[in-house]
Amino acid sequence: MEEGTPRFRYDARLANEIELHWQDRWEREGTFHSPNPAATGRPKFYLLDFFPYPSGIGLHVGHPLGYIGTDVFGRYLRMTGHQVLHPFGFDTFGLPAEQYAIDTGQHPAVTVQQNAAVMRRQLRRLGLGHDRRREILTSDPSFYRWTQWIFLQIFNSWYDRDRGRARPVRELIAEFTSGQRPVPGGRAWADLSAAEQRDVVDGHRLAYLAEQVVNWCPGLGTVLADEEVTDEGRSAVGNYPVHRRPLRQWLLRITAYAERLLAGLDDLDWPENIKRLQRNWIGPSGGPYRLRDWLFSRQRYWGEPFPIVYDEADPSRPIALPADALPVTLPDMTDFRPVPQDDTSDPVPALARAAGWAHVTLDLGDGPRRYRRELNVMPQWAGSSWYYLRYLDPRNETALVGPDVERYWMRPNGVDLYVGGVEHAVLHLLYARFWHQVLYDMGVASSPEPFGRLFSQGYILADAFTDARGRYVPAAEVTREPDGWAYRGQPVTRRAGKMGKSLKNSVSPDEICASYGADTLRLYEMAMGPLDGDRPWHTDDIVGMHRFLQRLWRLIIDETTGETLLPAPAPASAAKPPLDPVTTRLLHQTIMTVREDFAALRYNTAIARIIELTTHASRLDQMPRALAEPLVLMVAPLAPHVAEELWRRLGHPSSLAYEPFPQADPALAAEATVTLPVQVSGKRRFTIEVPASAGEAEIADLLTRHPEFPGDAVARLVIVPGKIVNIVLR
Repeated sequence: MEEGTPRFRYDARLANEIELHWQDRWEREGTFHSPNPAATGRPKFYLLDFFPYPSGIGLHVGHPLGYIGTDVFGRYLRMTGHQVLHPFGFDTFGLPAEQYAIDTGQHPAVTVQQNAAVMRRQLRRLGLGHDRRREILTSDPSFYRWTQWIFLQIFNSWYDRDRGRARPVRELIAEFTSGQRPVPGGRAWADLSAAEQRDVVDGHRLAYLAEQVVNWCPGLGTVLADEEVTDEGRSAVGNYPVHRRPLRQWLLRITAYAERLLAGLDDLDWPENIKRLQRNWIGPSGGPYRLRDWLFSRQRYWGEPFPIVYDEADPSRPIALPADALPVTLPDMTDFRPVPQDDTSDPVPALARAAGWAHVTLDLGDGPRRYRRELNVMPQWAGSSWYYLRYLDPRNETALVGPDVERYWMRPNGVDLYVGGVEHAVLHLLYARFWHQVLYDMGVASSPEPFGRLFSQGYILADAFTDARGRYVPAAEVTREPDGWAYRGQPVTRRAGKMGKSLKNSVSPDEICASYGADTLRLYEMAMGPLDGDRPWHTDDIVGMHRFLQRLWRLIIDETTGETLLPAPAPASAAKPPLDPVTTRLLHQTIMTVREDFAALRYNTAIARIIELTTHASRLDQMPRALAEPLVLMVAPLAPHVAEELWRRLGHPSSLAYEPFPQADPALAAEATVTLPVQVSGKRRFTIEVPASAGEAEIADLLTRHPEFPGDAVARLVIVPGKIVNIVLR
């Protein structure tokens, strides 16, 4: 603290003290824990962010834009009487962690745990109100056990087009056996050999093996999905060459659900552009199904093992493991390099190196026999296709999710609000809808769709700079010169782009929290513009939000003593001193607008109205308690730490997290009006009601809409605001 600075001035030091205190208290008291199911009488609301992969370098200020937005909404919902579930976890399987392991020798499990710890700390520092008891990591065997279980349900199911849903394979076999369903090819079921019968059944399964032309990347040693390949024909991770070649792979029969996936979009509360992207990806109803079956194999180590083995006597025929054999865990390996690395050889999965794991003796009903495990792993999309269900019941060891719990949180329309970036508008959402519809057919899910309402957040943009070679340089080290911009004395070109590692223009939220506090960062990100729009980042502009919080603090707290400047609360039986009419009207107008804006995720306009009310309060001789308390409550979803501290200092010992949000009285919010007599050529004809503050232009506008206004016969108007209106005819 600088010498001469008042001890209780709301600066970065005090903001950080307040924020750390309330984050500890929320965690200690379980403020954001959501019981399962809740017998509180509150309506439930399931609020969810897109599943993040934890990066090793942590977050930049663009990452938490949506996370802050959902937190503001969740806090508002709690204060308006809802039981909110807002969990958070990490999508920890996939190529980035494995590639890092190849480069450094550090096991992916260690990497993702370290990365998750960094992100967890940063999110906590922002004051996000997640129910942390429900945290999941897709690479945790207790989680991917159920990913494997879902795969088994898909493998053991087929799609009945007559009934328009998935059914167990055993029912298909029963229909073939009884003759109820004709056998493809016209032969009797009993005339087929066991191998032929199996071929027919396997040809109906929702998960099957087939030879496909795929994107083979020798440098990464794996097949890549189309979205993992750049327009230049190289891998998005590592920039290795990618070749098209036929390989035997696992596929999921998503095409069977194409019509349902199309039809289901009609009833979803999603942005129209997202629906259009999904419709275009799937293809026209009843047409060349642009949609292709989902390529589901990867020749890597860091992914979910398939719960599949092969009999050495019939090595091409997949055999599903029983559910009690799950999870099939990954072997502990130290060498994750792909082999071989030329573009003509067949890929050898990394799991082939684990000789003691790749072959296993099992008793699957015919006595102990020697089997080979499936050596491919599932793609990173697998865990993110169903994770939202595991949040509901993360410690359940006997079921993916308990039926009562699932029905409580997921009915009637699934997740009530799902927020994330448009980059996942097609594949993640499409794959999750597919898996959910399979689970719905099996009776595991009770809602026909996983995400009832979708909101696509915008991006934070920031200046980026390139040198003479066109390479990006660290934006933080670029200086402004009289004739332009320079990096280490050399001229650079300024460009605009999405904030991120590749453009070297990231700003860490840790830096902003240290300089201003998390509440200031939260306010600034929400005030920059509409949540669904892109917005430019300017660090110098943050001080405006910090000054607003300082003004609010000074209206209630003495910076020198820390004492509350307001009178002590009056006894419950005593009448509260009334506000003056102007303040009363502005307060209730602000409450009405802020409630509407919060409900519609229009935080930037809500903040503008709150700042306007605070500015009005600063002009009063003293902040009235009847104004201070609703003002603090309106600030609370946006800047929860300082709001909690002010609420406590106003005499309320409990957290305001569930305090009722202020309600407006429409009558008190209405503008004061006056009745003006209207004369036509000097004779009084009628009256009009106008706001007391209305000027000539507003009065004239209201006058022309009156049914007795003479219209074209009018020569001119003589208006004396607040007194009279005279119409002069031609």
